[in-house]
Amino acid sequence: MAIHVVPTQFPTVQAAINDAGTMPGDSIQILAGTFDGFEVTTENLKIFGCGIDKTIIAGTPGTIDGGIVVSADNTTLQGFTVQGFSTNGISVQSTHNILKEIESTLNTGVVTDGIQFDVGGNNNLLINCTFSFNEEDGVDTSDGERNCIINCLSFENRDKGYQVSSMNNKLVNNIARENLSDGMFVNANNNTLYGNKLLKNDVRGILIGIGDSNNNVIENLVCNNNLSGIGINNMANQNVIDMNIVRNNGISGLGSGIFVDNGAVDNSIRFNKLKNNIPFDIQALGAVINNTYDGNKCESSFPPNLCT
Repeated sequence: MAIHVVPTQFPTVQAAINDAGTMPGDSIQILAGTFDGFEVTTENLKIFGCGIDKTIIAGTPGTIDGGIVVSADNTTLQGFTVQGFSTNGISVQSTHNILKEIESTLNTGVVTDGIQFDVGGNNNLLINCTFSFNEEDGVDTSDGERNCIINCLSFENRDKGYQVSSMNNKLVNNIARENLSDGMFVNANNNTLYGNKLLKNDVRGILIGIGDSNNNVIENLVCNNNLSGIGINNMANQNVIDMNIVRNNGISGLGSGIFVDNGAVDNSIRFNKLKNNIPFDIQALGAVINNTYDGNKCESSFPPNLCT
């Protein structure tokens, strides 16, 4: 298992990847400096830089899909900044990859995310990463399923902090703050949001989309968002909203702490702690009997009597 060094041995990361002597299991070390994007086409490579803001990937993208494109399985990316692309900062199109201590920022093309999991981008781990000032979302699971996103920060993106557009993903202990839309938008089924912090986003902290089901939203801290803290859209069903702390949402005067739209059915809203949300801590537009409300500690609700 050899270590190939850029730019000492190879002028670019792509040259190191493409070299006939680079084999599965090898590592590519990128020294401090600024380098073009690249596409990972050899399986089981570890590509690591000298740290965020020290090793910077910018300039020419790996492909039209992203500044960095991961199309080979079992890739590890660690320790660098990806910035300034007119495509997605990173596009993951393969499985069982680890992305660790990566920053993706200032990617400003039309519909440009910090990172996107595309078709085939399944069973990946994203940990200790930062996404900011991207034209679209910080993170979009898009077509990738069964991905884990842990201990990441997504802030001041021009759309959502995290868009969960696919099934069976887990988001744990992440932060979404000051994004221009929702902190986390779930428009798919069977996802888990646990222990995240959704703070000062311009629309909602968390939104469950129209008709989406079997999502678990548990033990999140949802505070100071402009509209709802947690929104459950029309026809969303069989979602669990449990043990969240929801405070000071509805700064615009609209939205409430937990907002349950008319037509949302068979959802469980239980044991949440809500305070100082405007206009209500819990607001249900449909019939109360359509959903389960139990053990919620709050001060105001519409209709009345949804608080313990």
